[in-house]
Amino acid sequence: MQDIQEDYLHSRKRIFSATVIVIIVTLLSKISGLVRDQIMAGYYGISYETDAFTWAFFIPNLFKILFADSLIIAAFIPVYTAYLKSKDEKDRAVFLNSVTNIMLIVFFIISALLFILSPQIGTILSKISSDQLNITSFVTMNRIMAFSLFMLSMSGLTAGILNSHNIFTIPSLAPFLMNIFTIGFVVLLNHKMGIISMAVGTMAGAVIQLIAQLFQLRVTNIKYSFKIDFKNRSVREIFSMMFPILLSLGAVQLNNSVDKFFALGLGAGNTTALDLSWRVTNLPLGVFSVAVITVLYPLISRQAAEDDINGIKESFSLGVREIGYIMIPAVTGLAALSYPVIKLLFEHNNFTPADTSKVSTILVFHSLGLVFFGLLMILNRIYYAFKNVMTPLKVAAFSIIANVLLDWLFIKFMGVSGVAFSTSLVAVFNVIILIIILRKKVGFLGGKRILKSYLKILASSAIMGAIIYFSWWFLKKYAYNSLWYLVAILLFIIIAGAGIYVLLTYLFKMDEIKFVFKIFSRSRR
Repeated sequence: MQDIQEDYLHSRKRIFSATVIVIIVTLLSKISGLVRDQIMAGYYGISYETDAFTWAFFIPNLFKILFADSLIIAAFIPVYTAYLKSKDEKDRAVFLNSVTNIMLIVFFIISALLFILSPQIGTILSKISSDQLNITSFVTMNRIMAFSLFMLSMSGLTAGILNSHNIFTIPSLAPFLMNIFTIGFVVLLNHKMGIISMAVGTMAGAVIQLIAQLFQLRVTNIKYSFKIDFKNRSVREIFSMMFPILLSLGAVQLNNSVDKFFALGLGAGNTTALDLSWRVTNLPLGVFSVAVITVLYPLISRQAAEDDINGIKESFSLGVREIGYIMIPAVTGLAALSYPVIKLLFEHNNFTPADTSKVSTILVFHSLGLVFFGLLMILNRIYYAFKNVMTPLKVAAFSIIANVLLDWLFIKFMGVSGVAFSTSLVAVFNVIILIIILRKKVGFLGGKRILKSYLKILASSAIMGAIIYFSWWFLKKYAYNSLWYLVAILLFIIIAGAGIYVLLTYLFKMDEIKFVFKIFSRSRR
């Protein structure tokens, strides 16, 4: 029994260590992305000009998320992981080259179409915004960034291959390079090119992001060749799964697209305000939830390949509890400190106090869905590991329709904030339905253990939230005296709040925090 516990702890330790590495490098990427957004907000405020950039980048990035990420994350990794397990080098080479070459051709064609059709897309967006969008600026930036879809898609495939080989650092660090290049180009070229410099920097960064990962592909021990085997069973399998996965995995992004269309019709800057709020919300989501899932998903895929139902249940329970442990206090903190956080991040130069008020209000409603956005990620991966793509597809299709109706309804009473609230509610619905169906398929999911953890997390977060709210209420009169006072006071409150939360969860004897302390204790010994 002792040996089993040691093996389990060793497995958890490897997961924890890999997750920490991914969190650190992903945090660098997210912080650099936030700095990029700060520079855009400071230089250009929130206006139809920034709306034009937001849409010019969003469209190719949406195609990348829907098609490339859906194919790579949900379909490619489980199949490729199975090849690694079987050690069939010849078939693995055929499969990998076929998928790579199909993606090269398809995403190059889509990028070319986006380049050619940019004026028509700009005209449609301008009509939605009552002819106030700068079509010329949009077309220029969209054409500059059109082929970022090609670069980012191939970068995503490269990351999927490396993750399957348990290499996480470089793929997670690659977006950091793109953000740094974007920042550098804006600082150097803004006086000559204006907001166009952001598009140039983004495209240059996308190229560097791909190149940075290519050198590690030697880990595959496969020589590249321009061959496509359409008869290969695995190639046919992943492309048959692609469209259902596209809708289910991309439901959040499709809902964000719907949100942006509604926001565009509300006037200047609302699309940018919605986007900035989502990026701040996505900081804890993209760092912690994605890190947990990035590390767990290859493991879940292996467990599914071995028909290890108990192992999948344990991985699911671990993922759900870890996401809740991080996301629930994050929701509490963002809701309590939304205004000072947005003020600190963006309010300078052309970004006004009115802009801060608008974005911070949107942020509160976006943050309400944080836990459920994270849970949705792991639930979809569980279904894909079982190669069940139809259930998430049906749920996602219904959620998109529901989001359109809720956007239309809430926007009448809440303005652009209603759009964010709608997205959060739809995520709640998705998670509840998927859990109910999954429980019917595999049986008990350890609900009592998860509920026990979540009750302790909620209690700890509530106490932490009350403390940071009243601390800010007392100290805010000093915080607004200068920027450095604001930085120091916010930093103090956030660190103190995090410390209080960790202490409370330790006192509650939570497995999640006890495990971390045990790992550090063993590492020291």
